[in-house]
Amino acid sequence: MKDKVSIFLFNIFRFLLKKMPPAVGKYLGKLIAGVAYLITPKRRDHSRQNLKRALGLNEKESKKMIKKVYRNLGYDFAEFLMEDTFSEEDINQMVDFEGLKYLDQALAEKKGVIIYSAHLGNWELLGALLALKGYKVHSIAQEQKNSAFNKKINEIRDNAGVGIIPKGLSIRKAFKILKSNEILAILGDQHARRDGWELDFFDRPALTFPGAVKFSQRTGAPIVPLFFHRQDWLKHELICYPPRKISSEASEEELKDELKSLLELTEEEIKKEPADWMWLHKRWKTYN
Repeated sequence: MKDKVSIFLFNIFRFLLKKMPPAVGKYLGKLIAGVAYLITPKRRDHSRQNLKRALGLNEKESKKMIKKVYRNLGYDFAEFLMEDTFSEEDINQMVDFEGLKYLDQALAEKKGVIIYSAHLGNWELLGALLALKGYKVHSIAQEQKNSAFNKKINEIRDNAGVGIIPKGLSIRKAFKILKSNEILAILGDQHARRDGWELDFFDRPALTFPGAVKFSQRTGAPIVPLFFHRQDWLKHELICYPPRKISSEASEEELKDELKSLLELTEEEIKKEPADWMWLHKRWKTYN
């Protein structure tokens, strides 16, 4: 029943957002955020604890911040439901691009590119806007437990021009993508379970997925750190950093140093506007 209700609401929200003027969608995003805030008390409390421990916020500050986090997630979801209707002109009006030349420089090497990013800002829109700018983008994504919901969101991604690689099939497809000089996007800020390397994230040990540095080492593809920040409803900033190269002869310790550097850059981007990040994740799950 829960899955059926989710699909029903998904279809209703998507129908309304496609029919309403984009500016009106902001209020639907706020409604989605408000409902999510009310029905997820455990996630809400978990997120506040993460904010306190990672940023040193007090109780009042953490409660205020988590409301902004939920608001942004409501906006993210509403924008995602609309993303396959956007044109390149829409994207150019919505997004301020900083350093996109670095992505072009990396692609010019003809070895493919690994984008290293995070669940920061509207990460779902990130792939769509790059696709609309003419880049061939593929993203490794976790499949949803609700298969019908998973199919729906993948249809939107596909319509927007973003290729999706299920996590279980990621290695072979990733090599093929990079060999074709296309872009592989990896969100490296989630809990990595047993496959991860233990590295500090906000001064706490966390299991971190090493895929970005390992793919780069094995293929020669440069890593381009790229982050997305929300400025307002349908208004974003994309920040692209210079490419990083990893030697094919790098030791595991050197790979860990490279990954740690990427984590530190991620921390810096999160600190710019903490409400942009997905604090609802159980990022430090193994060590809580």
